[in-house]
Amino acid sequence: MANLFEKELNIPKPKCCSTGDCCKGVSPSTPYWALLERAAKGDEFARNFFSIMIPYASHEEARTIVPGVVEKTLKAAEKLDDFPNNADDVVFYRCRYLQGDNRCGVHEDRPQFCRDYPDTPFVVMAPNCAYIPWGKACKKRYFQMKQDITQLARLRQEVQDLKSGHISASYIDADLFSSDNKSVDINGLSLVLSLTNVYIGSPGYSFLLHSL
Repeated sequence: MANLFEKELNIPKPKCCSTGDCCKGVSPSTPYWALLERAAKGDEFARNFFSIMIPYASHEEARTIVPGVVEKTLKAAEKLDDFPNNADDVVFYRCRYLQGDNRCGVHEDRPQFCRDYPDTPFVVMAPNCAYIPWGKACKKRYFQMKQDITQLARLRQEVQDLKSGHISASYIDADLFSSDNKSVDINGLSLVLSLTNVYIGSPGYSFLLHSL
């Protein structure tokens, strides 16, 4: 089933290349101690996670198996508030059901978080993961959409100021309108404003609005 980014950005995920790195070097975005607390309280994700994942004894042990994943994860953890002690709070795991040919031994019964991977383009991926191009494409379009929303919000504010008489028509950026018409069409401003409201509120952009 397509996830939010696939549906909203219309960028389908490619087929997994089955390197097994995502199963050999798992590190959730929740610290080990916090995940244990969630499991103790009956959290389904946490309990499913600990039912199939075995922690490595150290970062060094994990590095011998998936060095690229370890380095990328530790670097990412430095930017997260959930890991106040940075590297010390990061724990790496491996799946107990990964087979020698990098295939899943419980594929038909695997937990939902395995089925969803990667559920976001912002997750840490192994250097040779088949999903890296997908992640880059999603992030590129995501940030472009954020810029579009910012520009639309600015246009809407300019139109509102113009209608209220706070600015003159010459203040409006002519590039926002047709290149064939360098003057501002006062009669068309209401239409622009209404379309801006619809555009910003459309389903494809709704999950980005919190960032404005």
